[in-house]
Amino acid sequence: MAASAAGGGIAGIAFGVANTNERETGVEALRSLENLQLNSRGQPPERGYGIGSENPYVPEPPRHQRGPSQDPFASPAPSTHNPFEDHRQAPSPERLTPSQSRHSIPLNQYPPKNARTPYSDNPYNRVSTAWDPRVSRADIDPNTIDDDGDDGMMQPLPKRKSVLGLRSQPNHGNTAAAAAGGAAAGGVLGTLGSLVGRNNALPSGSRDASGQYGPVGQGGYEDNHVEKSEWLSRQNSGRKRLRWVVGILIGLILIAAVVGGVIGGINASKNRNENAASSRPQSAAEDDGKGDLDKDSPEIKKLMNNPDLHKVFPGVDYTPYASQYPNCLKWPPSQNNVTRDVAVLSQLTNSIRMYGTDCNQTDMVLHAIDKLGLKDVKVWLGVWLDRNQTTNARGLTSLNTILKKYGAEPFRGIVVGNEVLYREDMTITELGKVLSNVRSNMTALNIDLPLSTSDLGDDWTSELASVVDVVMSNIHPFFAGKTPDIAAGWTWNFWQEHNVVLTANTKKKNVISEVGWPSEGGMKCGEVNCTVGEKGAVAGIKEMNAFMDNFVCQSLKNGTDFFWFEAFDEPWKEQFNEPGKEWEDKWGLMDLARKLKPGVKIPDCDGKTIDS
Repeated sequence: MAASAAGGGIAGIAFGVANTNERETGVEALRSLENLQLNSRGQPPERGYGIGSENPYVPEPPRHQRGPSQDPFASPAPSTHNPFEDHRQAPSPERLTPSQSRHSIPLNQYPPKNARTPYSDNPYNRVSTAWDPRVSRADIDPNTIDDDGDDGMMQPLPKRKSVLGLRSQPNHGNTAAAAAGGAAAGGVLGTLGSLVGRNNALPSGSRDASGQYGPVGQGGYEDNHVEKSEWLSRQNSGRKRLRWVVGILIGLILIAAVVGGVIGGINASKNRNENAASSRPQSAAEDDGKGDLDKDSPEIKKLMNNPDLHKVFPGVDYTPYASQYPNCLKWPPSQNNVTRDVAVLSQLTNSIRMYGTDCNQTDMVLHAIDKLGLKDVKVWLGVWLDRNQTTNARGLTSLNTILKKYGAEPFRGIVVGNEVLYREDMTITELGKVLSNVRSNMTALNIDLPLSTSDLGDDWTSELASVVDVVMSNIHPFFAGKTPDIAAGWTWNFWQEHNVVLTANTKKKNVISEVGWPSEGGMKCGEVNCTVGEKGAVAGIKEMNAFMDNFVCQSLKNGTDFFWFEAFDEPWKEQFNEPGKEWEDKWGLMDLARKLKPGVKIPDCDGKTIDS
């Protein structure tokens, strides 16, 4: 728009200047004609010349209540009644099998083992319209018009490039700001040009806009073709001076247009950088000099008491920003950024589940809890395992160091490994040995905490359940292709039939360690690709809200313990997206700047919370 405005201004200048210098006065024109033939009005015939004008083309810039008497480690007895069902027929066993995915459930429906991506879920890999060329629309036969000898006098204006080299801007508001100077100057130029043309377009004997000559001034033309009068000489001299003045003014305005465009571009770039910074967490370098944020810091007070956040989640999964090894050695996470995250998380839950210990992330979360005075918030300490023995040794060593330093008080439990069996990084026997060694170290340190691992719901077996205190199952109805209206009931049924049954007649607890819904990225129809018109699981805000409405509040009532996956988006996971399946990095309730995604509505469950 700005570029078009600027172009319109230049066209206006051209028009005005053309009117000013259209050709000689009537006297001069008549003097140059021989054998002049006049029409019935006493005027010479005239060919209809148009005034060429550029139509500039400037492309758009790319531009959950647990009962008070409930044993926290007692497994709920298998139930034949699904609290999420609305008296509809329960799905058949065939429908209880979710699809393949890095977060899906049934192993027998996963892709061939050689087609899986071994480290796919490793959170530590992440880092004027133109003027009509005819002035008159009258039907004219050029062959019947006498030649006036001025063919080729009016040449079309040469095409030009915009004088404003605006950078690609995804933010159209910034683009408009950057072009404001040029647009305004273009308008001024157009106005000035047209005014000059109007004030000087019709001297004696010159043509008007219709292509007709005006009346010849008295005394300007004599039968004997005498030289120009003294009056006429003064008139022409004045016009020359006027042209110089107009030319200088045009030059100054063009310079102002360029300067305005440059300044606008600089301001737009500054605004763009500020907007980008506000849409992501601060880095450690950016937090230098801000001190150690605590509950009394104005910035933290601003984050707390958000009316749109409700403490209705028994737990939330969390990985701090920039806590992926080895990238964190060069770009470490910011303590203040973790403190900001925990301030927001404390308004959603009292249990934060972590996936690893790299990059000092556990210490940072515990420090944040302390600085914020959050007495009720506890951590499920996570240790990442895969098939890399160096990675495993580093994580297990950090676990011992953390337990020696903090003891058991800050934690609710320990989760060693996530989806290790699904990725086939270890066998059940190998994983069982690691868990046994961890338990021995805990005993030596006098640490009494529940110990577990987390994996897909259908990767759990009675053998694995026998070596843990809690069965922690990742269950994702989205990957099973279940629509939000049936997803809550499906999740509860699957959990009961595949996991809760493993701990029957024991005091072991069952927890859904991951459940959630992506906010965008495509549609999932279970194991197979969606067909045209098929009703599958759609990644979207509306669907996320619908699933939360059906699952979260009902879980508070029936005591289903779960961790919502997840609090914030993790853009490093974008590398795992596929065409049409672009959801891996979009499971957060909030963006990186801790703002609820537009349209996301966390249910208030009629005022019921995990504390009530």
